[in-house]
Amino acid sequence: MKRFFISVLLVFILLNVNAQTPQGGRPGSGPSRGGGMPISSGIVGRVIDAQSNEAVEYANVALFNATDSTLVNGTITNAKGFFMLKNIPNGTYNMRVKFIGYKSHTINKISITDEQPVVRLKALKIEPANIELDAVDVTAKQEEVMFKIDKRVINVSENINTIGGTAVDALENTPGVEVDIDGNVSIRGSSNFKVLIDGKPTAMEGSEALQQIPASSIKEIEIITNPSAKYDPDGLTGILNIVMKKNIKGGLNGLVSASVGNDDRYDGSVNLNYRKNKLNLIGGYSYRQGGRGGNSESYYETYRNDTTFYRDEEGERGHTRISHNFKAGIDYDFNDANLLSFNAQYRLNERERGNESFYEQYTDPESIFVESYTEGENKDEGSSYELSGVYIHKFDEKDHELRLMATFSSNDDTESAYTLKDTLGTTTDIVEETLTETTENHNHGTFQADYELPLGSNKLEAGFKSSLRAIDYNQTGDILNPIPGSPSNEFVYQEDIHALYAMFSGPLGGVEYQLGLRGEYSRVFTEQKANDDSNTKEIFTVYPTLHFSYELNETNKLMAGYSRRVHRPRTFFLNPYEERSDAFTIRKGNPDLDPEYAHSLEMNYLKYFKQSFFNATVFYRQTDNNIGRIQKAINDNMVLLTFENINKETSLGAEFSGRHKFGKWLSANLSYSFFRYTIDGETSGEDLSNESVNHKVRGNANVRFGPNSNLQMFGMYYSPSVTSQGERDGFFFTGFGYKHLLLDRKLTLSLRVRNPFGNFKWRFTSEGSTFKNEFVRRPDFPVVYVGVTYRINEGFKQRRMERENGGTSQDFSEGMTVD
Repeated sequence: MKRFFISVLLVFILLNVNAQTPQGGRPGSGPSRGGGMPISSGIVGRVIDAQSNEAVEYANVALFNATDSTLVNGTITNAKGFFMLKNIPNGTYNMRVKFIGYKSHTINKISITDEQPVVRLKALKIEPANIELDAVDVTAKQEEVMFKIDKRVINVSENINTIGGTAVDALENTPGVEVDIDGNVSIRGSSNFKVLIDGKPTAMEGSEALQQIPASSIKEIEIITNPSAKYDPDGLTGILNIVMKKNIKGGLNGLVSASVGNDDRYDGSVNLNYRKNKLNLIGGYSYRQGGRGGNSESYYETYRNDTTFYRDEEGERGHTRISHNFKAGIDYDFNDANLLSFNAQYRLNERERGNESFYEQYTDPESIFVESYTEGENKDEGSSYELSGVYIHKFDEKDHELRLMATFSSNDDTESAYTLKDTLGTTTDIVEETLTETTENHNHGTFQADYELPLGSNKLEAGFKSSLRAIDYNQTGDILNPIPGSPSNEFVYQEDIHALYAMFSGPLGGVEYQLGLRGEYSRVFTEQKANDDSNTKEIFTVYPTLHFSYELNETNKLMAGYSRRVHRPRTFFLNPYEERSDAFTIRKGNPDLDPEYAHSLEMNYLKYFKQSFFNATVFYRQTDNNIGRIQKAINDNMVLLTFENINKETSLGAEFSGRHKFGKWLSANLSYSFFRYTIDGETSGEDLSNESVNHKVRGNANVRFGPNSNLQMFGMYYSPSVTSQGERDGFFFTGFGYKHLLLDRKLTLSLRVRNPFGNFKWRFTSEGSTFKNEFVRRPDFPVVYVGVTYRINEGFKQRRMERENGGTSQDFSEGMTVD
């Protein structure tokens, strides 16, 4: 109850400070439109993307004297795309709008007179710089990867190789992102990142969330490696924000897609949108069935006294997941100043994992030899729902806004796990069986208030967020070494986080800056009820953020950013109960783990050419209290897996990427990244320091056979990498996809093939003072998908346009009238 009153009190403080509406009419009623104070003379307008109709932030607006072309005034657009040029003398002017990645746009012959001292322009639509121009008609195509001041945007809709896949498949071909054999995602060597869906938190963790979201429902994925203070600091390497497809056109429209692949892979979705006047309704359903299978080999050595125990293994494993996702939402614009939105999502998940293996065990110097067979089967079913509501109030002044958001999510999961071990060929055949039932309930609620206040050409942002999370984990059955009288493994996790933040941004000379500070109080309580072992940690931490951007000229730009991040231990990292994960492995958490904290620094250079672009990034990340997965030999051929804070981890490296168009029919992307990765730490007196120089190369070619057919091919190479106790070998991966459009481009037929040569394998070795092991896994490949997509009430329209020095130009008198 105390936590609730703290959150409500903070809400009322914000509302009492900001609820007084400035004097004046509603937006658009008078000369104050476009700024906080009425202007005596000037030009007011807004810049938007011609393809998406979204605001273009930080676009440069320059005003020139029409007679001698001298620069008169200049500014940049704000977060909503608006700009205002004040105190412009009477005369005739030319105005140019430009931004990295877009064609420059010029408006000629704008007149400021006594009769019309203030000119308010209609929305200025600027075209992406990579629009492909035919002699008469053009077809717009967004870049697969776009760079903004604080993030990279992956355009999933343009990637054929995501057909039938998930968000993981969309990230496989992205600079700085790695995907392993099981679909686990890491950014610059770390899997500690936060996943948001349309800017809102989700109950699912990291790679788990990415593996469940169908690519057919995704518009873009935003990779935010240095988030501002407005975002939660969770995730050492930043945030992945999944932007789902929406439609703002009037009437009914939508998208229907389906695909089928080998090995019983199926994917289908329906997304509908209906808009009329102030009301917008959305609804959708998606189904996905997929999995991963393959075979493996492993070799283990454990050392005990003067004896070495050996184990050789050959096995097969399979993994199948089925998911149903339902979503619905409603948006209502009461008026120009008030918007209310509600969204709901419901998921059903089924997952089945199976494995079987044959083992040979022997010793040296003794001659004990044992053959054994093991099999395991895990089945789990789960359901989850997420509810969210957003209220937005816009004050009279442009970009003066209050946003309130509340979310609640709940996830229930039940898992049954069966393990059999059978010793073969011995006089005393020994059969061991283990059967456990596990339930997990996860509830998470948040309330957030964000306030934006323009201060001339600068902007102040402030707000707070409260997050309450409760997880109850309960396991019963035949568990390893149950505590006498308490055969169940019941673990409780409660987390309360309350945060306040403030940011200040704007231009300073030729530099755009953003400064932020976030203060956060967290309280984490854990309890293992089997032995009444409880632990409470209370921490207050501050998280500063800095971002800078400087445009050298129309085609060159520099950006830099710094942020402090945190990664809190997951629940199974903390649970101290011992349990078997297979016949030879025991897993145990560590309730004394502290959070990891990271300092992240990044500098970017962007260069655009007529048919190309080039990006160079230098980055550094230092992680303190690094949480490492530790492996220990505890008895004959048995291994304990646990987690410890092992001191420090660093990554220092660079990324280079570029794109070039070889005429109208061929374009290619190439990227290369490398970083020096170091681990500095120890456990139980054993040195865990390790280091490697990691490399990643990827290439992607796009071939157009005509306006309606497209072929994409990609390949990538990952170099070897290390962990605190091991090393992964390098590997190579390839794939291609084909797309063909029919029926006025409303119907899309597609084909996707991953790893067509089937030669991919994953090899890992690890070593400590009491053990050594290595294993190889070979997944089932190739994977083939064929798909079909139909757009309801939405065709692709081609347009005519003129090109002038790579940009567009028109006179003010030719349609550029005032609002």
